[in-house]
Amino acid sequence: MENTFNSQQYIQMLGKELIEDFIKAGTTTHPCSVGSARERAVMNKLKNILPHGVGVGSGFVIDSYGNTSAQCDLIIYEEEYALKFVINDDDNYAYYNCESVIAVGEVKSDASISDIEDSFKKLKRIKELKRYYSSNRRFRAYLSKSSIYGAESEIYDEQNKGDDQIYTFVLCKTLKTPLSSIVSKAKEIFEEKNKYFNFIYPIENKPIAFLDAAKNRFAKCSMDADCICNVNISDSGFNFFITELITHIQNGRTVPLNTYRYIQNQEKFSVENVVPL
Repeated sequence: MENTFNSQQYIQMLGKELIEDFIKAGTTTHPCSVGSARERAVMNKLKNILPHGVGVGSGFVIDSYGNTSAQCDLIIYEEEYALKFVINDDDNYAYYNCESVIAVGEVKSDASISDIEDSFKKLKRIKELKRYYSSNRRFRAYLSKSSIYGAESEIYDEQNKGDDQIYTFVLCKTLKTPLSSIVSKAKEIFEEKNKYFNFIYPIENKPIAFLDAAKNRFAKCSMDADCICNVNISDSGFNFFITELITHIQNGRTVPLNTYRYIQNQEKFSVENVVPL
């Protein structure tokens, strides 16, 4: 028995267990069962480690302007505040309002270029959703109901600020695609820098991240970067993934809750048959 608890080793162990879960899932003969088993394995690991109040599910993300994402493997959301519309009691087909969604990920095993292409197309649709706000000076931190009225320099801007976007990623066991092919595919699919993914996390390979070469530091998103690179890390890709995800939960911003837009018709109502009391 150890005298002290090593949290880094614990997270690394979860990553190794996740690899074993991926391998077990691959033994089934039904492709849908393979994908579902892998997604469930990731969900269970994340629920054990993410902060209280963070939910992990799958399904679709919607905005109040009538837009819907493709089906997503992983949806990380504000458990206390999110609207969750579940179809036929099946959580795999739940719909979440984008204002309460923190991150969205695609889960692959040995990710090929076709897997990467499929993931990129789905993640782009997430960045195309539009959160509703009445003032770009008002925003809130994730997991907080209270909003803040910020200075002009603090305006909420999901088109140009990575902290104001839904964080998107690909999580896989290994990456079977060279970086040059991934960059070419990203340029083809995303077109605009503010639609790009945030990270690619192979558990057994080097993560793929954006780099601000002028300042010699990682960038959360492509908007703050001029390069894309592989990251040399001493821990597993899963440790790196958890670190970046929790950082976004702590530093990311969203907009004040306005859930009635999803529930009530926004057209002005009228009255009739008015009777004095």
